[in-house]
Amino acid sequence: MDDNSNPKNLELEIELKRVFPEFSQLLIEEIIEHGTHHHIAEGTELMDAGGSIREVPLLLEGRIKVFRPDDHGNELFLYFLHPGNACALSLVCSAGTGKSNVRAETTENCRIISIPVKLMDEWMLKYRTWYYYVLGTYRARLEEVLKTVDGIAFHKMDERLVKYLLKNQESSGESILHLTHQDIAYELNSSREVISRLLKKMEQRGTIKLGRNSIEIVQSLSELVDF
Repeated sequence: MDDNSNPKNLELEIELKRVFPEFSQLLIEEIIEHGTHHHIAEGTELMDAGGSIREVPLLLEGRIKVFRPDDHGNELFLYFLHPGNACALSLVCSAGTGKSNVRAETTENCRIISIPVKLMDEWMLKYRTWYYYVLGTYRARLEEVLKTVDGIAFHKMDERLVKYLLKNQESSGESILHLTHQDIAYELNSSREVISRLLKKMEQRGTIKLGRNSIEIVQSLSELVDF
């Protein structure tokens, strides 16, 4: 690092060590030297399918949703990113075509540090902690994607809906989810009518309580699903 006395750099170093404890000191110093610190507002599109990937974002604060779009304008929700995460698919794409095959959007105010793509291969060889971080990211995100694929292939829509709500609850840490029926239908590639009908059945069973653009989780959803 060029200026170890810079208070902002020292604060960022402390935060990186907290959020990414697996990173070595030298790697953290390079991240600070080459990375760009951003404050991103809720609802901002960070990455679009087909767009060029010039930087890989490391999430310091907030939450990001990742979707897989198709050629007809539909999207399938894949997974959330939390502090300490990077998008595995962006890492894969940046190492290959340089084009994104997913869309990522912030679901709350976020802070990220963006790393130039050109450093990815160099760091894989130079820093073992980065190498293991990337491999761990691939593995974790692959498991998430496989769960999504399994849900589509082997589970009925009511089961997929419960798992979707559970994933959102676990991600937000809240019992009240601010989601519309249309939001859910869009992300599960279903229709609003189907989702509304299933949610109403869940409410009648006492599992949830429906509000205006919100869903309150009343009963533990983990008891309703078999992972």
